[in-house]
Amino acid sequence: MGRGKSKILGKSADINRVRRSIRAMSKQDENVLITGEAGTGRAMVAGLLHETGNRNNKNFVTIQCSALGDTIDVEKVFGKSLKEGSPNDGTIFKAQDGILYFENVDQLDAQVQNKLYNFISTVNKSALNARIISSADPAIESKIREGMFNNDLFQVLDELRINIPSVRDRKQDVPFVFSHFLDEFCTEFEKPVPTVPYDIFEAILEYDWPGNVAELKNTVRNLVIMSPEGELSPEYLPFRVQPNPLEALASRDLTSAVGEVEKFLIRKALARYEGNQSRAAQLLQVSEATLRYKMKKYGFQNIK
Repeated sequence: MGRGKSKILGKSADINRVRRSIRAMSKQDENVLITGEAGTGRAMVAGLLHETGNRNNKNFVTIQCSALGDTIDVEKVFGKSLKEGSPNDGTIFKAQDGILYFENVDQLDAQVQNKLYNFISTVNKSALNARIISSADPAIESKIREGMFNNDLFQVLDELRINIPSVRDRKQDVPFVFSHFLDEFCTEFEKPVPTVPYDIFEAILEYDWPGNVAELKNTVRNLVIMSPEGELSPEYLPFRVQPNPLEALASRDLTSAVGEVEKFLIRKALARYEGNQSRAAQLLQVSEATLRYKMKKYGFQNIK
């Protein structure tokens, strides 16, 4: 979503914490590092910090760090800011007194990391006065420990931190976000809003959403476009959820279902250790007496 239409979706405690962080940090001038997996909405959060902050009447300039030195020329971004000559001829100087957003800052190579650190430490303070907002994968801290990311640069960027949780860590938000995008795309494609079949509802809750909110949005778009008018069809889900191995027990009462699981695990443990009950009990984290009791209970005779 572009700035001006940004909206954080969800009602979970984790996503409410993100909202509170944005409100608290938007009026400040410290640099902000936004961490989160791809697809969680890092750029949207950066935009909200600008929209609701004291610099919302100044420019918001995005630098895509993953392309710097590849499809984006480093010299055109930084200009002559660290050389003799004019200090204001690079792309970054369009953010005068505004916001400089470094997207995917963890993907900068070592040379550009050093250049960015020098720029923030010298030129930004004296000639630009931009607030620096950056985004990165949570693995950036592992890169620091491995010597792959400049720790001095990290400390400058990480004056304030907002961490956006992955969708798999806030599954309670999935139905709400799904319904939001369903309404949005039905309106866009001029279709009536259909009911959501149980099998689709079950699938979206079981799926781990590695692409996070971005993947969820694309999934709903796909369903709305491809499904027959007035209904949603699970055959148009662009992913497949692996069947739950316990699905066959869904129609059983709790006591018999638990018994089936216990028998399965005991059989596997005994087979793994060729019938050695002591080692099987250790694997199952029960006493040998408990294991022998359950073996007798379930009629284990041929234990291999």
